[in-house]
Amino acid sequence: MSDEDHPVLRVSKEKGQETLQELKDRGNLDPERSIRSEGDELLFPVKEGGNCSETEPEFREENINPYERIKYKIGLPESKKRSLPDKWEKIGDVLLIKLPDELMEHKEQIGEVYADVLDAKTVMLQGSIKGQKREPEVKKIYGDETETVHIENDILYKLDTAELMFSSGNIDERIRMAEEVEKDEVIVDMFAGIGYFSLPMAVHGEPEKVFSLEINPTAFHYLRENVALNHVEDIVKPWHGDNRDFSLKGADRVVMGYLHETWKYLDKAGEFLDGEGIIHYHTRCSDSGYPDQVISEIEKNLNPDFDLLGIKNVKSYAPHVFHVVVDLELHG
Repeated sequence: MSDEDHPVLRVSKEKGQETLQELKDRGNLDPERSIRSEGDELLFPVKEGGNCSETEPEFREENINPYERIKYKIGLPESKKRSLPDKWEKIGDVLLIKLPDELMEHKEQIGEVYADVLDAKTVMLQGSIKGQKREPEVKKIYGDETETVHIENDILYKLDTAELMFSSGNIDERIRMAEEVEKDEVIVDMFAGIGYFSLPMAVHGEPEKVFSLEINPTAFHYLRENVALNHVEDIVKPWHGDNRDFSLKGADRVVMGYLHETWKYLDKAGEFLDGEGIIHYHTRCSDSGYPDQVISEIEKNLNPDFDLLGIKNVKSYAPHVFHVVVDLELHG
């Protein structure tokens, strides 16, 4: 029996009930696959043993585990199946996965199976996020279309996944920002991207204006599209360029959704608030330095007096490193 075959026990229908009970008692009935009928015989899916095999098993829909289904369909040796990724990120209908070196020679085959099981039009290998413009390192292994529309919390995010990042792990923070906004606030989103925080605040909050600043021309293109897709043109005002060149005073709230030397922009955030208001400050922090390292970073780089309203881990960023957000209130 090859690695892609799945064992079954073929018996006459007269012995069906007896066989079923025996397999259940032994714990040898495979719950992921269906019992099938062929003529006067029944085919029981078993975990091991059996007297024949099937190469295209029928899965019980109510019990399907996508990862197990992928392993069933992949046609790789068991030793390599164990290295298949059991986590992935799906953005719209584009799938991002990471593969270890030992699976790279099978990447096209793997991409095709993941696309089939997880209903994706394109599968890409996921690398790191590079540079000030937050550009992802990715490589297509199945399909060609990288532009997609991701729907989250009733908001449409259009983007090119080959050019731009989207972290589903930040969903709780995007939802929280919409809840934090107070009626008629003026908000500056200093690192707006495609509208990660600007759109939830505009769609689900009641701000007067959200000034969405973005330096990456590709992200800015999709930011403008997303503002139109979500019908918030009267609220969200996109601006392209370095946020330190944008002039505004008297904002009520500033969002600093950036993780690379964010402290360099704290003075500018204070200018936007004219010394009084709320800052949502994102940064990275080692687990050993949390939270003192973050608080010290802010104290060294923010001139106005401030109160610490809250600090929390958003998600793991790397081994022993966290994405952290701090809520600050400045006093003029």
